[in-house]
This record gives sequence, structure tokens and C-alpha cells, in this order.
Amino acid sequence: MDNKMLKMAFASLVLGVSSFANAGLVLLADLSVENTITLTATSGTSLATVSGRDSEGFYLADFFDSALPLLYTLISGNLTSANNASNNTPLLFNHYRSRSKGLNVYSFTNDAKMLFTAGELAFSGQASWNVDAASYASALNGAQSGNVYAPADRDRDIANATLIGAWEVIGATDVPEPSTLAIFALGLMGLASRRFMKKS
Repeated sequence: MDNKMLKMAFASLVLGVSSFANAGLVLLADLSVENTITLTATSGTSLATVSGRDSEGFYLADFFDSALPLLYTLISGNLTSANNASNNTPLLFNHYRSRSKGLNVYSFTNDAKMLFTAGELAFSGQASWNVDAASYASALNGAQSGNVYAPADRDRDIANATLIGAWEVIGATDVPEPSTLAIFALGLMGLASRRFMKKS
């Protein structure tokens, strides 16, 4: 009976850690294709209600490892805030002159304002852009995850912007880095199994 309860507790812990690690994840950044950035909406919900100008857009903080001019061409895309219709032409920007390291996405809807609603789907769709080699390398060497703010288009806007969720890189490395909670959970599982092996 104790062994069965322990297995159920472990399963609950692993599921809880997995869902906690992905809480607030609203965008995936795929860097698996050379010189291409693809952003895909997840089923994540917005952490807050906020509206702002589409011309300012939303901001993926710390996306690059350095501030540099971003040269790109839209391949295709209908990425938009879930409350707005896409105009199928999302644009990218990096405010390198202010030494910002984030990625700004703007002009993705024809609506007067973009809108995010707390507890509701944050984004819908996907978009891909060809980028210059320097920007692609900087994205590969940048943070593997970070926060999404709106409305914002550079680092200095974050103080007055609203945190709406998180972004995470997929496809950039062969072995994804485990979250701290996942490592902790695996350690607890190992200790518990060792204890039971000693009792046998």
C-alpha cells in the first residue's frame, strides 16, 4: 500500500512541476532553421489585462545577447494577440540604439489597439522571418527564455509595461535545459527510491 501511494505522489509531483514550469508560457521561439526566427502562439493565457498601440507592439525581453540592427524579411505569418484579427504582416524591431536586447513584434493587426485579457488566450497564430546571420547568431546566444511585455518596444519601456507571459526557445539546442523544479523533483524521487531500496 505504501509503495502504491508513493508512486501516486511521485506522479502528482512530476505533473505539478511540469505544469508549473510552463505556467504563463505564451510564445515559442523556434530557431532550428538557420537564419530564421519563428514565433508560435501556445495555449497559454495572458497574466494581465492590457491594451496599447499596435505600432508599439509587444516585447520579448533578452531575446538577443547583444544590441544590434535587425535585418529581416517576413516569410509568412498570422501571429497576433488573440483578441485582435491578424493583418498577416507582423513586423520585427530591435531598438539597438538604446542598447536593447529584446525582440519587438508590432503592426500585426489593423485594429486601433492591441488587447490582452487576463486569464484568456494571449496569442494566436505563427510567423516566420528570415533574419541576417548576425541577428540569428545573437538569438542563438541569447537567453533561452524570458518575459513578454506589452505595450513595449525596448528595454526602457518595461518599467511602464505589463507582464503578459513568458517566451521560450525551442529547437536551438539538442538537449533542452531542465528547469530547477524538475531537477529538484528528480532528486526527491531518487532519494525516496533509495530509502525504499534500503528497507527491502
